[in-house]
Amino acid sequence: MSTSIVSLPRELPAGSARSLPMLDAVVEVLRAAGEHVHVVYAANGDKFKVVPDEQTA
Repeated sequence: MSTSIVSLPRELPAGSARSLPMLDAVVEVLRAAGEHVHVVYAANGDKFKVVPDEQTA
């Protein structure tokens, strides 16, 4: 059985007050779908990114 998630943003601008609640929702949906992800801040581009846990090890 294959499940596909509607395209979710994986990057959002850090300066937007709406980014953090949106990121929380995206991470919650992805984790519910079985993905192991978390949010990191990327100074290059001043944005928050949702990344797989393996990417920061």
